[in-house]
Amino acid sequence: MELLRVAVAGLGRIGRLHAQLLHSFTQRSRLVAVMDVIEELARSVGERLGVSWYTNFSRMLDRREVDAVVIATPTFLHREMTAAALEAGVHVLVEKPLAQNKSEARDIVERARASGLKLQVGYMRRFDEAFKRAKRAIEEGTVGKPLSYVAIARDPAPPKGWVVDPSKSGGIFMDMLSHDTDMARWLMGDEIARVFARGSSGLVEHIREAGDLDFAEVLLEFRGGAYGFVQGIRVNPPGYDLRTEVYGTKGTAYVDNRIDNTSALATSGGVVFTGVSWFEKRFLHAYIEELEAFAESIQEDKKPPVDAVDGYRAVAIGEACWESLRRKEPVEVTYEL
Repeated sequence: MELLRVAVAGLGRIGRLHAQLLHSFTQRSRLVAVMDVIEELARSVGERLGVSWYTNFSRMLDRREVDAVVIATPTFLHREMTAAALEAGVHVLVEKPLAQNKSEARDIVERARASGLKLQVGYMRRFDEAFKRAKRAIEEGTVGKPLSYVAIARDPAPPKGWVVDPSKSGGIFMDMLSHDTDMARWLMGDEIARVFARGSSGLVEHIREAGDLDFAEVLLEFRGGAYGFVQGIRVNPPGYDLRTEVYGTKGTAYVDNRIDNTSALATSGGVVFTGVSWFEKRFLHAYIEELEAFAESIQEDKKPPVDAVDGYRAVAIGEACWESLRRKEPVEVTYEL
């Protein structure tokens, strides 16, 4: 099997992670190029990994040395860069969220369909083994009919820069909580029909000044009659905290933070096991499996497991959450393309 030649555009934290995994861990693909507008960063990563490096996305595409690209740039650049890649005949894995709003997301879906190329969206939790076990249990009927979905997501430290500007990132409902609403759709096997969102910005000053929220909660109502609850907090002093459950008529499927139970500290206060401090470690293997699934969809001409329509629907839910917050009432989610 010929390896897929993949480039990474955007060398922030997640982009560098993708580049390293493509360089060292994937079996179906290999890293051939990296790109970032910061020349020093692009050069240092490219030289360290022994691949071509660029500061101009179009120039990288013009060289015709890539079959596919991972776009890990800020959200407000996704539509422009995805369009350029598809026009150049390059398959795309674009980090979540797909776009800032439904209009941009719809445009990406239409372009992907017209191109005949593969487009995958970076919701890596779908590739995590713990979440996949929960999905299998639900599909096999082990927990019975799903009645309730609950998700709690709390980050150790608040984001900075463009991420806290809703006009550039889509805000907390798209940048952070779209992971959880995507999981809700996937685990429950049903679409979210209505949302009722509330939130505040009293924890972090720079988030409040940028117009985003640092604390948000969303009530969900699914088309099939089930209900859900999602909570997102941008700063959590104890560290990264992720909990998800699906309650059914026969039982409950739980997914929690991964705990290292091979070592512990025992004192008069009890036994403390080591947790995972940040999501790159928690989801390292999920990121690898995500990249492998992307390559497989291209090499075997399969539908990507998280396609452009999935990305569009996550954006539609996030947009409905913002509308609900403004109106202070439940809002129906409209998915029409």
